[in-house]
Amino acid sequence: MTYRILVAMLLLIFFGRTRAQDTLVYVNGERIIGYVDEIGVDLVKYRTSSGGNSVLIVAEKRDLARIRLSGGQQFIFNDASTDIPATEAFMARKQQIMLDVLAPALDHFTISYERLIGRRMSLKCGLGYIGIWDRDGNSQGELNKGFVARTGSKFILPNSSRHSRSARADHPLAGWYLEPELMFSYWAEHDQYYYSSYPSYGPPLVKKTFFSSAALNLVVGTQLLIGERVTFDIHGGLGYGIEWQNGHPTGSNDRYYAFKEYAYSHAFFGRNSPLCVSGGLQFGYLL
Repeated sequence: MTYRILVAMLLLIFFGRTRAQDTLVYVNGERIIGYVDEIGVDLVKYRTSSGGNSVLIVAEKRDLARIRLSGGQQFIFNDASTDIPATEAFMARKQQIMLDVLAPALDHFTISYERLIGRRMSLKCGLGYIGIWDRDGNSQGELNKGFVARTGSKFILPNSSRHSRSARADHPLAGWYLEPELMFSYWAEHDQYYYSSYPSYGPPLVKKTFFSSAALNLVVGTQLLIGERVTFDIHGGLGYGIEWQNGHPTGSNDRYYAFKEYAYSHAFFGRNSPLCVSGGLQFGYLL
């Protein structure tokens, strides 16, 4: 009788332990049945059987999608259903075309090109057209026309293991970056006026004033990947600039020459300061 009771207890313990196993699911879809010993900040320790022996496995959280404990509690680290596998083709996309989504609201259109030239370094250049909207023919200062040019070198900051949790975050063009950026803009303002108070006596006279501005800013930004092709970039910069009117530098002590605080690619803090700021929101397409 004692022997039978002992065997029954062993069977209950065996089947109870079998049912009490934990399930670990990796980002790549692999499913492991084992026993979780520890869930740390960056690592997960669990045991599994191999050849009848218990083996201790240490896994990084970034590689795990979720863990379901035997008691029903679930820990989700990465959603394996929405993550992008870090395939060779995906990681090999090292150039992109970008559009500034705020530029049309500010009366210009800007397109940029970026190409990775090193492990954590890329070159970026952009060109824009000023004056995309038609205006009322009777207004003054209408129909500003010109162009914007900008170029810079991006130094992409490496992701720590704590924050790099998916293939999108591991892409060489993704993450926070610093970018010294050189910007230049050139445009003409058309001022029209009449000699007479009766415009019907003749066509208006048009006077063109040419403005140009250059700035060197240090830009801080971050770029995210949306899916396998689309990128989203938000950035802002601070630096120094200078402006010319008809080839003459505009200064705080020269009232004859006008000063434009907004120069399309950047904006000055005021007439008395060379400090300027820049910023933007861009969507891109990886090539």
